[in-house]
Amino acid sequence: MKSITFWALDATVLFALSLVYLHQGYQRKNAFFAVWLCNGVAVQLIGAWALAAGPPPWIDRLRLCEDVLTYILTAGVLIVAAMHLDCPVNRSLLCGVGAMVALNVLSRFMGLHAQHPIQVWLRNIAFFGPAMFLLITFSNLRLDTLLLWVSAARESLGARWATGTAMATVTLSSVFRGRRQ
Repeated sequence: MKSITFWALDATVLFALSLVYLHQGYQRKNAFFAVWLCNGVAVQLIGAWALAAGPPPWIDRLRLCEDVLTYILTAGVLIVAAMHLDCPVNRSLLCGVGAMVALNVLSRFMGLHAQHPIQVWLRNIAFFGPAMFLLITFSNLRLDTLLLWVSAARESLGARWATGTAMATVTLSSVFRGRRQ
């Protein structure tokens, strides 16, 4: 059940990442990553169909071809990103996809003697973290400024509360002054 949950999270993040990447027009910066994303989404859809309908016998051959194609596309993404380091999109891709490759290789070696569900879990984690980094980076959420947002909101609320308190004090004092006279 845990592997299905991670698979669903991975598929959701991959789909959202592909929507953000294509919507922002970043495919002009690195077309290999756009193909990599479309390939990943297609494989996730085929995987969902195989999960619902039962795995057909040809799915194992498809997985082998998919692995080879993914590694070729990943190499293309990293080469194009390294060639155009002046572009922030390619720098982000170099960090994110490079981290995916490094964590994937590390998880394959670490999980070499582990049970199959643990191997799947390690590969999903190796994808999920860097994919979330890329999703946040490409969607311009600017979570690196979250602490500034929190302090600005706190100051704004404090200023509103102080202003509201001052107005209430002025109003009450004018009411009390009116009674004394």
